[in-house]
Amino acid sequence: MATRTGRLSKPDKQGHYARQLGWKLNGKGVRVQHKFRLGADKREAERRDDQLRRIWEQIDSDSPDGTALWNDLTLEIGKQVAKGAEKVALAPKPEDESPVSYASRLQLIQNRFTFLRFVPTDQLRYTAGVGDRAVDMRQVVLRDNPYEDYWRDRDPFEALPLKPESTNPTVGKGGIEALLDPQYRTLTESIIDDGATLHQAFEAYEEWVKEHYFDETTQALSEYAYTKLGQIDTLKARHDDTPLVEIDYDFIEKMYRFWKQRPMKRSRNGEKKRMSRSSIRHYLGELHRFFKWLHRSKDFAWRKPEDLDDIDRSVPLDTESVKRRIRKVDTFQLEELRLLNRYATPIERLYLMLGLNCGFGTKEIATLTIGEIFLHQALPADEQEVFDFPSTDADSFVSLVRNKTTIVGKYLLFDQTVKMLEWIMARRLKQKNPAPDQPAILNSKGMPLDKRSDNGNPSRQIPHSFSRLQKRIIDDSNEITKLPFKHLRKTAGDLIRRFSDGEVSGVFLLHGNPVTSDKLSDVYTNRPFGKVYDAIRRVEEYLQPVFEEAGDAPTLEQPQAYTSRKSIDRIAEMKREGKSIREIAEAIGKSRMTVQRHIQKLRDRGILET
Repeated sequence: MATRTGRLSKPDKQGHYARQLGWKLNGKGVRVQHKFRLGADKREAERRDDQLRRIWEQIDSDSPDGTALWNDLTLEIGKQVAKGAEKVALAPKPEDESPVSYASRLQLIQNRFTFLRFVPTDQLRYTAGVGDRAVDMRQVVLRDNPYEDYWRDRDPFEALPLKPESTNPTVGKGGIEALLDPQYRTLTESIIDDGATLHQAFEAYEEWVKEHYFDETTQALSEYAYTKLGQIDTLKARHDDTPLVEIDYDFIEKMYRFWKQRPMKRSRNGEKKRMSRSSIRHYLGELHRFFKWLHRSKDFAWRKPEDLDDIDRSVPLDTESVKRRIRKVDTFQLEELRLLNRYATPIERLYLMLGLNCGFGTKEIATLTIGEIFLHQALPADEQEVFDFPSTDADSFVSLVRNKTTIVGKYLLFDQTVKMLEWIMARRLKQKNPAPDQPAILNSKGMPLDKRSDNGNPSRQIPHSFSRLQKRIIDDSNEITKLPFKHLRKTAGDLIRRFSDGEVSGVFLLHGNPVTSDKLSDVYTNRPFGKVYDAIRRVEEYLQPVFEEAGDAPTLEQPQAYTSRKSIDRIAEMKREGKSIREIAEAIGKSRMTVQRHIQKLRDRGILET
């Protein structure tokens, strides 16, 4: 939630309380916060403040990440609530708005903000728009006005029930042609046929994404935009080009059900297999966001069904997924982490440490800047106090904003993570433009790790590097769970939870709402990063066997591929047993010169004594 948090500040000179909440566009098109004045009574001001927060939460949840804004309607609602209105009065807009449109709009607003109460300023127009049959069915905005009272209070000159004027009902700009008989759609559903189709709407949505997620600074689309565009293309390919007028609640429910059944896809090797549960969740989410966008779009007459949000979008676990959860194969075990660190090259070890230490995925590693790394620097005094965590210059931290949740995190570093960052920073200073706002980690060619290919495909440098590491481990006759790089983040979160609790793990992973039972926990309290730091230290102790696999010099390059790591481990073992170079060479099938060279490298790494 983009807002100033905490308790209400002291009243101003006139004794009035105020709150800056949410975002709007000023006259120059710049995002600014709106200031609501809440009155002089503190208890009442706190009540109004709570209502305003709930309004903004709803606005924020209805918008894509980071795009929520107050508009004319919601700002008018907010202003009335800030003044203490028990019922929010809404006028026709524009003044010649048809009765049906006016009544429909008020009902949709009521459905969106269920915790508020709305009333029309134009009772006559509203009543004409609702009609007697809708009142009988209790489809009314005036929730505090029972339908029995409607007949008692009704003026004799109010409009009679509306009747259809044709067999093809539409709502035109100049009059009312809506049908209220049971054989037709109810008042709050879309009955306008503008001739548009589903694929046309998908294509318009794609254009909106390209415009909305275009970064003026880089003159390129964001990573999120590319992901959305790919999902939209898949949605368009999987669903027929149906007229929008035919897409009602039942139609949408069938679309969702299609994805929940996990349709088949063709894998890279040409085999067909069911789409993963995680992918299905993303497609369902994008489809739901599309329908919400379509409802708000001024270019299409389609309006979402009243109960759209009630459609079940959960994806049940299949039998194999449940079994995997029981076996916990979605996280790396301690012995597997030892293998990863033993076989890793320095750059792979850096990725490994950032994944385990900070829960970083590929995006966080690729976008970590030089200015977000604080080596051998104590926490500022105010942070030590807020986090209840004493710190000295022996500590090191990295800080970042997670792109997905726009939440700031700061992580205490393992000693081995510090060594790897010192190594990469020394290399980075020799590369181009080592400025604080530039990426801290570039590849060997001096290019960003998230640079897209010429045809726009996302970078796979980090995942491919991790796959090569796993292949070396398996090729050397070791067993390791073949999980992608992102599961290091899951492993890190699991370890933090093991040594603390679920809330601390959620804070560590920078979840948007770590306390699921309290959506306002971030508003009224600071995130307990001190507890995260304590958990990180306990995890570091647990991972000591993993760190030992890299020796005292974790930044030294691995031996050449023609000597397997198992052979090198055998050399170290036999040397500790007092075997001669000749005996070792005969045992592993290598020349004495090769054995001698590896013994020296093992000494350099601190694995063997000199």
